[in-house]
Amino acid sequence: MTTNTDLLNRRAAAVPRGVATAAPIFATRAENARLWDADGREFIDFAGGIAVLNTGHRHPKVMQAVRDQLDRFTH
Repeated sequence: MTTNTDLLNRRAAAVPRGVATAAPIFATRAENARLWDADGREFIDFAGGIAVLNTGHRHPKVMQAVRDQLDRFTH
């Protein structure tokens, strides 16, 4: 199992310093307003609506719209 610490060390080795800062957690899955990290902890995603229309993660209507579009055309 890959942990947050493993992924943070991997990021530190691969990403140049000064590019960005990030929280020391890595989301492995999300649904609606909840996220789970690489250590299996559950979080409420309070930042999910920043710069986007917040419909939650994997909202069924949004997922279906994406599938429908992929069936029609991708660029």
